[in-house]
Amino acid sequence: VVRLKGGDPFIFGRGSEEALTLQRHGIPFSVVPGITSAQGASASLAVPLTHRGLATGVRYVTGHCRDDMDLDLDWDGLADPNTTLVVYMGLANIGEIVSRLRAAGRAAATPVLAVNNATLAQEQRVVSTLGTLSRDLEAVVFDGPVLFMIGDVVSLHGILSKEGALADAKPLAAVPV
Repeated sequence: VVRLKGGDPFIFGRGSEEALTLQRHGIPFSVVPGITSAQGASASLAVPLTHRGLATGVRYVTGHCRDDMDLDLDWDGLADPNTTLVVYMGLANIGEIVSRLRAAGRAAATPVLAVNNATLAQEQRVVSTLGTLSRDLEAVVFDGPVLFMIGDVVSLHGILSKEGALADAKPLAAVPV
């Protein structure tokens, strides 16, 4: 039996819950690590998660909670301007997330990138700021979970574009190395 999950099963993938269930029932299993959505999106969109002078760290949080729970996060810590904040599954609560980050001191001009289906042909993205994100999202209908990258590193979107870097590149298929 194979349980295939996109991304890394131990980063908001509930892989550990499934592994514990298998272990409790004496069912052998192995976990193959994957590339988490944040890292895939970062590479695909040419937006680094850390960059000297812009972000010395990165934090991954979920923007989704059960219906009977509040989004209880360390808002003061998450508002650190030297850290890139990546919010998984945050579309339904993005208004609250933006409001809480702003109340904790994050500037309205802080760049934000919202992406759905990163690394895939049907990728959708919105580049915005904390101050205009709610309005900018109104024009888009996302098909599935949305990942939000929040922080000054997003200002590099379009500058480090892999398309621009490879525009004049020649294929290496027939070149011996």
